[in-house]
Amino acid sequence: VDRIAANWHIPNARFEQYHVYTNNLPGGYMRGPGEVQGSFAMESHLDEVAHGLGMDPLEFRIKNILHEGQHTPMNELFGEVRAEETLRAAVEQSGYSGPKRPGTGRGIAMCARPAGGGESYAEVVLNADVSVVVRTPIFEPGTGAYTMFAQVAAEVLGMDVGSVTVQVWDTDAVPFDSGVAGSRTTRMAVPAVYEAAEAALNGLLQAAASQTGWPVDALTSEDGQIWHGGTESISWTSVVEAAGGTINGRGHSQVIGQPEHTAFAAQVAEVDVDKETGQITLLRFTSAHDVGTIINPIAHQGQINGAVVMGFGYALQEELLTDAGRVTTLSLADFKLPNVADLPALETVLVTSDAGAAPYNAKAIGEVPLLAVAPAIANAVRDATGIRMKDLPLTAERVLTALMEPRT
Repeated sequence: VDRIAANWHIPNARFEQYHVYTNNLPGGYMRGPGEVQGSFAMESHLDEVAHGLGMDPLEFRIKNILHEGQHTPMNELFGEVRAEETLRAAVEQSGYSGPKRPGTGRGIAMCARPAGGGESYAEVVLNADVSVVVRTPIFEPGTGAYTMFAQVAAEVLGMDVGSVTVQVWDTDAVPFDSGVAGSRTTRMAVPAVYEAAEAALNGLLQAAASQTGWPVDALTSEDGQIWHGGTESISWTSVVEAAGGTINGRGHSQVIGQPEHTAFAAQVAEVDVDKETGQITLLRFTSAHDVGTIINPIAHQGQINGAVVMGFGYALQEELLTDAGRVTTLSLADFKLPNVADLPALETVLVTSDAGAAPYNAKAIGEVPLLAVAPAIANAVRDATGIRMKDLPLTAERVLTALMEPRT
């Protein structure tokens, strides 16, 4: 609930939640659990309120968008609020207000998603051969987390990222770790790696100072050498060997309570609806994201693209059917996932910020690109046809049935 309305300044709000037990197939967690469904309902509803007031959905959103110093409906207060800038960036890039041919519609939706809190640990080990090992309890989920850990350690230590390897720690090595869920890897694991690298670097410089007599605050590390004032140096290898063969540093990160920052996203879908068949064709999709420092641009864009395509499946194709409690969608032959042929032109706009929750002012990107995809598409269908679709996926059969129903 606190995520689906976090873009808006609504001074008076009341939320009611119900847990309902059914005999349907049990559900499990997926990307953005609960937020995807809530965002579809909230952003679809906002469009209908705008139409009921005779306002353009964009104008209505701008009038009610969250600004710096304002609380969300759940009384959260975030710093460096870039909601309106993000919305306007998506509108400008997508040509939202431009001319459209008959049967074409454009829809807009927004979302906000702060990184999850929790706890994480890391250790950085400096070896005499000028190699570095980052130990972490985090398993690589396929998002490039290990590459990011290596980048951060290399940046702190002043060395090439190719000299850094990442190893999974045994569970006995740490008392607890929150893991990778909830967009928390950048916020929780990266600070632990950063702190561990800083501790290892400090140990290296302290060892060099003890061996040479140079003041530790005048020392720097770069490319396998410990430099004193930029004029004289001692090799990393000799320092580490004299220190016993390795130098270790540990890091710990813990965040409890309300996050200081969130990440906003605005997404615009452009669709064509065939009114004879109900078929929806995605023509263009634009995502604008409020970001901090991007540690790994390729992985960052991959997260956006992957989440958007996942949203396409949720919005248009993927449906698990049951009959009297029995699943009738028996395999992926009946459960169509999006492929390259289903994709429109994907466009991304990055709205940079100097604020973030992790070292280098980084922000999370794992879940927020997914949350507004379905409502943006549904709002585009509404713009093209005048029909409000309330059930997903938006199959041709559902759209055609809605088009054929008499309107009041």
